[in-house]
Amino acid sequence: MEANPDSGPADVDAMRLDVLRRAVEVYLKVAYPSGDYPESVRRRTTWAEGLAPHELLAKPPFERAGKTPGAQSPIFALRLGNLRYPHMKLQFQPWNNAEGLMLSVNTHDQVAGLDLAAADVDAFKHLQAENQHLKEAIEQAWEADGLPTFLNFLRTYIESRTEAEEPAE
Repeated sequence: MEANPDSGPADVDAMRLDVLRRAVEVYLKVAYPSGDYPESVRRRTTWAEGLAPHELLAKPPFERAGKTPGAQSPIFALRLGNLRYPHMKLQFQPWNNAEGLMLSVNTHDQVAGLDLAAADVDAFKHLQAENQHLKEAIEQAWEADGLPTFLNFLRTYIESRTEAEEPAE
């Protein structure tokens, strides 16, 4: 897939923190439908005002989740969890769009080499299925709210390529 000038990784300081705050609000509504979430999550969603993104994101509660493959752009994470699993994360990375970022959910439950007792395997698989459902619901809610997700970017890219390839009548 060719990247167009309005896609792909961008500068950390171009990330709009108001968009990130809105993404957190939407995430929490889906992950904690009662509106009651742990104090640790409440602390993770209270950030200093007036800092540039590179300053704010360089310290807790934000985590570095890696780098964009083939680039040096960082991927950040904010551990917000859900009702049954505290390790699910909101992930975001710099992206060359109006919002300056792209959002995703990492279920953080794909544990390689996990040695579960036979009795625990079914329960863990059930948890993974619930986490996947929540991930999809959160990302769909972001899209419905006009927030930037990879699926939205991919859909727009495919539509633009299809329109460019359609023969003129």
